[in-house]
Amino acid sequence: MFGHFPFRGVLVSSCLFMLVGCGGSPDSGPELVDAAGTVKLSGSPLAHADLYFMPAAGTEGIGGTARSDESGNFTVNYGRGGTGLPAGNYQVTVSQRLMPDGSPVAVDDTRDAIESPAKEQLPEKYSNAEKSKIQVVVQPGQAIQIELEK
Repeated sequence: MFGHFPFRGVLVSSCLFMLVGCGGSPDSGPELVDAAGTVKLSGSPLAHADLYFMPAAGTEGIGGTARSDESGNFTVNYGRGGTGLPAGNYQVTVSQRLMPDGSPVAVDDTRDAIESPAKEQLPEKYSNAEKSKIQVVVQPGQAIQIELEK
């Protein structure tokens, strides 16, 4: 019986350690700053565009997404909830997919692009994550301006 005591002590200590490690407040993640702005195509507001913000090297977080309104205005939603992004540099992909009748793809449409009847309206240099060269800097109090050319 005496031989089991150390094992029991290690087991209890391990369980307590795991409980303490899992308890407390959850990691709140990086600090988010307002990330909003306007996207334009050839000087005109680009409505119903989906924007994907991927952090560049050295920028915290996982990035976020946004959809522009009729005036080309957007607010970025962080990938783990909340609005905004950690301050830093981002590569941006901009996509504008329209259904055959000219209406935008619904925000809650989860079909893959290949399964959807919607067609991309923007060139791959903006809409393809591997080809997009759009880069922005997110800083507190500074609006994001994205200007695209046809």
